[in-house]
Amino acid sequence: MIRWMYLFKYPDGVSVEEGERWYLGTHTQEAKQMAAHGLIGYRTWKAVKAPFGAGSRTQEQLNEWERVTELVFEDWDAFDAAVKNSGITYTAPPYGPKGFIYHTVFLGEEPEYDLLREVPNVS
Repeated sequence: MIRWMYLFKYPDGVSVEEGERWYLGTHTQEAKQMAAHGLIGYRTWKAVKAPFGAGSRTQEQLNEWERVTELVFEDWDAFDAAVKNSGITYTAPPYGPKGFIYHTVFLGEEPEYDLLREVPNVS
């Protein structure tokens, strides 16, 4: 199982309301077409806002992101089929060529370590 996680915000000058209207009303509806090509899970939620900074990250840095979205694929072949080879086209947002600014990461379903219960062997 491959989980593709996005943290994102809308471009400078775009209100959250305007970005959400396009993202939730248009982009996500078009992206659901990936289900016919290998997408098996698709969720999104508003980012939780931190009430204070933590460690070397300020409150502003921690609260930079507006939304989190997760796309789930059975494996890399399904990801390839749904994302790269499906031929799906997406409507650009009305406010410019870029709908959102993001950071993304891929996660597997099986953690390597349960750090509350074990110590990794690094020798």
